[in-house]
Amino acid sequence: MTQALLLRIILAATSSFVLFAAIFTLPFAALPMAYIGLAYGAAQAAMVAVATVIISGVILGPSLAIVFFFLFLLPTFVLVRQALLSRAQDSDPKAEAAPTFVFYPLQNLILLTLAMTGLGTLLGFLSLGGDVGLPQAMADALMASPGISSALVSVYQISSPEDYLRLANFMVIASFASWPLLVLGNAQAAQGLLVKLGKNLRPAHDYLSLTLPPWLALVFGALFVLGLALPGWVGTLAATLAALVMSAYFLLGLAIIHAISRNWNGRGIVLTTLYFLIFVMAWVSIPVSLMGLLDARFDFRKLRQRPDKPSNSTGDKE
Repeated sequence: MTQALLLRIILAATSSFVLFAAIFTLPFAALPMAYIGLAYGAAQAAMVAVATVIISGVILGPSLAIVFFFLFLLPTFVLVRQALLSRAQDSDPKAEAAPTFVFYPLQNLILLTLAMTGLGTLLGFLSLGGDVGLPQAMADALMASPGISSALVSVYQISSPEDYLRLANFMVIASFASWPLLVLGNAQAAQGLLVKLGKNLRPAHDYLSLTLPPWLALVFGALFVLGLALPGWVGTLAATLAALVMSAYFLLGLAIIHAISRNWNGRGIVLTTLYFLIFVMAWVSIPVSLMGLLDARFDFRKLRQRPDKPSNSTGDKE
């Protein structure tokens, strides 16, 4: 390993720790690790993870370092490793040209992330809630904190135990549902940046081909119904898992928008406005998710009437 690469690994580990410790930048904490992994390989990503855990353990303590590892670093490492898997595929054995390589499909990467975060959600509900369940435990913690409780009363007029429980349910669902988006979002941001710089190991993906399996909609429907029908924290768990699945359709909806807007005038402004609205008004993600969910029925990408404009930029595919 060259000294330059070792320096990049140390810098990435330090950056990950700073992003994690700064709280407000915590969603991007795994971005440096994903960048190193997708640029140099899974082994280098593992080195970043180990160095980050060591730095976090020394400065923040072992408990937070372990939380950081399981919430961000481990899922990102698994995702990067799978993303770099490929196999040679030569359509003409007699051809003298070098064989092409087929990489792990993007659809499978999304499903893998859903599986990892779904398992983490189950473990979180079963291990953190105790006898009363995770939502009630969080509601009790909110009521027991004078500072937080007074702020909630003054801002949201929350006062009764039922109000606290409703807020806790919303916080639990939103927190877990954002988990796969953070893992996949960091990997996609790193891949997009590497494509722009021409340093990517995995080729750019064309969003025109991204789909999700039909059975996933059935899983979402079953979990959604269970979330409405089951009482207590079990119903919240089902609703949380349904929200996890819906996050995959949110990503598919974004992919569809990127695909159908490829020939629009002012496309950059439209996409920037969309992402800004999603960031400041979370409800905007609902119609985007519904677009992804209904794509199998309506095939929204047929809205692209004109052929692709000529472009030498691989960035159009990201």
